[in-house]
Amino acid sequence: MPSTNGHGSEASERVALYMRVSSEEQRDRETIEIQREFLEQYCRLYGLEIAEIYADDGVSGTVPLHERPDGRRLLEDAREDRFTAVLVSKLDRLGRSLLVIVDAHDRLDAAGATLRSGREPIDTSSPSGRLIFQMLASFAEYDRENIRERTQAGLHRAFRSGKYIGRIPYGYRANTDAQLEVVEEEAEIVREIFTNIASGSTLYAEAKRLNDSGVPAPGTRYGSGERKPGRLWQSKTLSNIVHQSTYIGVHCVKINGSEEVIEREVPIILKNTGVRDKAIAVLSENRRYRDRKNARRYLLAGLVKCAHCGYGCSGHATWSKGKRFSYYVCIAKCPEKAPKAPPHKSPYVKAEWLEKTVWDDVRFFLENPGEVLERLREQMGDEDEAEKLEKRQGDLRKRLAGKQAEKDRYVRLYAQGHISEDELSVYLADLKNQIGNLRLLLESVEADLSQHAEKREIAETTSAWLATLREHISEVEAETDEAFQARRQLVKLLVAGITVGRKEDRSPKIDITYRFGPPSEAAGERGTEEMFVGSTQNALS
Repeated sequence: MPSTNGHGSEASERVALYMRVSSEEQRDRETIEIQREFLEQYCRLYGLEIAEIYADDGVSGTVPLHERPDGRRLLEDAREDRFTAVLVSKLDRLGRSLLVIVDAHDRLDAAGATLRSGREPIDTSSPSGRLIFQMLASFAEYDRENIRERTQAGLHRAFRSGKYIGRIPYGYRANTDAQLEVVEEEAEIVREIFTNIASGSTLYAEAKRLNDSGVPAPGTRYGSGERKPGRLWQSKTLSNIVHQSTYIGVHCVKINGSEEVIEREVPIILKNTGVRDKAIAVLSENRRYRDRKNARRYLLAGLVKCAHCGYGCSGHATWSKGKRFSYYVCIAKCPEKAPKAPPHKSPYVKAEWLEKTVWDDVRFFLENPGEVLERLREQMGDEDEAEKLEKRQGDLRKRLAGKQAEKDRYVRLYAQGHISEDELSVYLADLKNQIGNLRLLLESVEADLSQHAEKREIAETTSAWLATLREHISEVEAETDEAFQARRQLVKLLVAGITVGRKEDRSPKIDITYRFGPPSEAAGERGTEEMFVGSTQNALS
């Protein structure tokens, strides 16, 4: 008679070892190795044969097993009968939420593999084992939620006591008691920013002034450590500073998951609150007239980046003899990357030329939308995935109905005296948990189907929108606000990005990346990858 292990398994049984750590748990570099060593010792102790080892390193326990790289491979091998059981060191290695654990167990069970834990008395091949599994799965989720709740409560107590946790605002540092204190040289820069903007300066002008003056950008500082400067001052950074109430002595912290806001007193940097109010009013007024009648609107705003430093290229206008010339130009200078290069390594790109080049390609997409629409449908709604979800939904419903019928059979067996009251209690408790798990899985599948249907509707709506625009291209190209916004939407939909740089011989180089393939037959000669990149070198300064 073959020997058995502590779970009642035969010594010759082939098992798969599964291990997982999240990115947070990777602080201990030996986590995966420790799990593996423990499981291998466990198998040697009970005479189990290891069929395969699976490890998902740096994967959160909230990610479903079938969406993890090795988890997916584990399920595929289970369906091919390469092993009969899956062994984990603890149940929380399988997942950190009840839904993820139940879903993993259900998929393993459907593939014909039972679930074992080296540190917990789990054996899902028996009713009592499934009951223990259910309790431990619930405890795993409870423990996760409890830890998160305790952590948040601790943070809230620290916030209310005035302690500062996280990134320190520019102009401050934290002392040994985690209280904010002023860094005077940074505070002086903050006061200059408020004063200049209140006097009518713009965010762009202030960013340029600070960068030209060599003032280190805010970057990051944590606790009492030294600040790690950023590369450049940017308009968004300055806008955040102006709207930051910390500088007038009130720091606000919004509590996660609620509308509650904690306000704490902190040292004041800007004593004249009127200057802050004026600066905010100036920025509001600038936004109001940002798109004034005579201002040029840039079709590719937010899409053009410098190939050398990665920063965005903004619209820039110059005047000569009463005529305006518009360009896209890198907001940064790249001397550290190319010390022998001119101040702006990236060239000034004529806005009219670049916008016409991109729009001509977009126009071609509109006039020949076949492949574009097909790829859009594929990306927005995978019909194979929908079919799998519908099949799983039908299977879960059928199994749920079967469990309801099984409950009635146990009651009849008890009434006929074939099983005892204690046995009936165990069977009914087991069925109750199985029914609850099936309902939980069914709700999850139905939610996924709903999301898929929503994506499919978006794809169909987008397809119809593009088809409609194809018939009204002349209206989209009109010089009206509505037409411009329509062109902007089209460009953002079809263009993944544009980079501006120079080749080794210093000549300009533009790379335009389209989301759904090459824009024309001629362009197709340059490549047919889904993320097509084309290059153009003319019409530049």
